[in-house]
Amino acid sequence: MAFDATYLSCVLEELRQRCDGAKIEKIYQPSRDTLIFQLRCPVGREKLLIAANPTAPRLHLTAASPENPPEPPMFCMFLRKHLLGARLAEIRQTEMERCAEFRFDCTDEMGYPIQKRLVAELMGRTCNVYLLGPDGRILDCLRRIGLDETSRRPALPGLHYQDPSPIEKRNPKNMEAPDFLNLLREPGADELAQRLMDTLGGLSPLVTREAALYALGSVDARLEGADLEPAAEKLSAFFREALTHPAPWYYAGPDGSLKQFAFCPIREYGDCRQAEGFSALLDKFYTLRDRRDAMRQKSQALRKNVTNQVQRLRRKIALQEKELAATYDRERLRQLGDILTANLHRIQK
Repeated sequence: MAFDATYLSCVLEELRQRCDGAKIEKIYQPSRDTLIFQLRCPVGREKLLIAANPTAPRLHLTAASPENPPEPPMFCMFLRKHLLGARLAEIRQTEMERCAEFRFDCTDEMGYPIQKRLVAELMGRTCNVYLLGPDGRILDCLRRIGLDETSRRPALPGLHYQDPSPIEKRNPKNMEAPDFLNLLREPGADELAQRLMDTLGGLSPLVTREAALYALGSVDARLEGADLEPAAEKLSAFFREALTHPAPWYYAGPDGSLKQFAFCPIREYGDCRQAEGFSALLDKFYTLRDRRDAMRQKSQALRKNVTNQVQRLRRKIALQEKELAATYDRERLRQLGDILTANLHRIQK
């Protein structure tokens, strides 16, 4: 998977084209980490999914309709109170970071126009969703972080929202062939993919491996002994094409299940295909994955019962085999017993 900052920027660009000026009609929270906003757009209705799940963070338009709990969670009701009827005014992204900000035109309790911000941070273990007031204070958030838990970025209602720490890496969009040549000559990791991962921001390991494959012919290519000038030219051409004309590419296994996706062709695994859109690709990938996970969870009790029964039967079979081994020569012993019984009258005290 390659849901990196660059892929998120492609998804947000789709949202700007399809959901500009959209109005929030409904808000759902089917699970603890997942929010779904039903939007009324100029061209129809769309559903925006925000998953602040540390294992699978994502943001995209979806066609799925997951089952909702009987009672909406507190954060869902809070969002409904503040954002129902709000109109989407602007979409922003923190540079080279998986952090999206949605600005909504709302009204306050007195009916005066006001602007509120919904910030979705999709950065692994620190995933969170914030609702901010016009002064930048946190109205509420999906995961509250107390002052005693962290001294860097507490997340509590009433506190001022703190932007994520800036990425101290280079932006590949602003680099040309001479910049890549200097990058290759500087001290660092000898493996090209790792060198790119350490120095460039907004990219996933999958994309850096693809860049190494394009530049030096191997995902594990090393810089020692390599001709750096042609490699720098190829790196410049790769990122110029991938970042200027991104497209939703994916690799599917023999059974048709999606294995990897990125905003550039995935040649590492062989043949790859292009999807209709960035959101559609994410929706298909994670819908199938969530369906398999749900089936696995539902079948967990059945598998446990079957496993226990199998283990019990194996123990019974082992005991019977042990008993059978102890009576292996039972026929010979029966014959000797019959002989003794027939000759009891001949046995003297």
